[in-house]
Amino acid sequence: MKIMATLPPPQTEQMFVVAGHPLVDGVRFNIGARTPYSPKETLERIIAAIGDKEFWLDLKGRQLRITKWAVPTYGDIELNHNIKVDLPATIIFRGSNKSTIVEIKDNKIFVDPIPREAVGDGQAVNIHGSNLEIDGYLTSEDMEYVNAAKELGLHKYMLSFVEEESDISELTDLDPEAIMCAKIESPKGLEFVREIYPKFCDKITLIAAMDDLYTNIGEDKTVIFEALGLIIKKDPQAIAASRILTSLEESEIVSMSDMANFRFLESIGYRSFMLSDGLCGRAENFKRAMLVLKQYKDRFGWR
Repeated sequence: MKIMATLPPPQTEQMFVVAGHPLVDGVRFNIGARTPYSPKETLERIIAAIGDKEFWLDLKGRQLRITKWAVPTYGDIELNHNIKVDLPATIIFRGSNKSTIVEIKDNKIFVDPIPREAVGDGQAVNIHGSNLEIDGYLTSEDMEYVNAAKELGLHKYMLSFVEEESDISELTDLDPEAIMCAKIESPKGLEFVREIYPKFCDKITLIAAMDDLYTNIGEDKTVIFEALGLIIKKDPQAIAASRILTSLEESEIVSMSDMANFRFLESIGYRSFMLSDGLCGRAENFKRAMLVLKQYKDRFGWR
């Protein structure tokens, strides 16, 4: 069994705590995390801290994010991609808060009702609606990080919201040596797994990105079982990510549903698990998660 963790930004002491934990086999850095450094310096600091642990650079790709703090009462919400979608459509913010999109101007959206609080720079969102089109794949920030990674001899990437073969080629055009994990986070991503992934199965590892996948799966949430089964069937090395022990972000005691979920994922074949930003970013959350994983390992072993 392999445990992968999400690295906090390199200006924090918590990065060293996560990177140095003996149960952590590999780490990923989500470029949505804010740092005071350039992409190259950010990566240099990370590599100096993690030693010989496996490192993955998590690019944002098609994932929709808010690009600057916004108070929608006074105007628009700016996203990292231009979008088109049949209106009205629904936007889902952090914490499953929802609003209706009533107007779109390229990458700027106007919503009703207004969110209760300002929405933040870097916050990921999901949009549900008919004929959703997201313009482009890799963002300018993605490209900056890929160029910096190549300079440093780093070539392992996680790609968010993979849905099309062109998502893969867009990265390999930038870095022909790219080694990839494809994060599956939508119904279109599941179609990618069924129809396109077989030609890449010896080159790309799949990630069941369960948080966004569950959000986007549709109204019938029981489909998630079929989706998780499909991913591990197509790729026996697939990684289960997010929604792993996340009750520990709010509680000192892991929930029974979290324990059951972890055991279920293992029972259907998952052997690699990636912990979320929220779990790894705070010392007390991370410490509790590592204790639970150690207890699990002591009782059941790593298969």
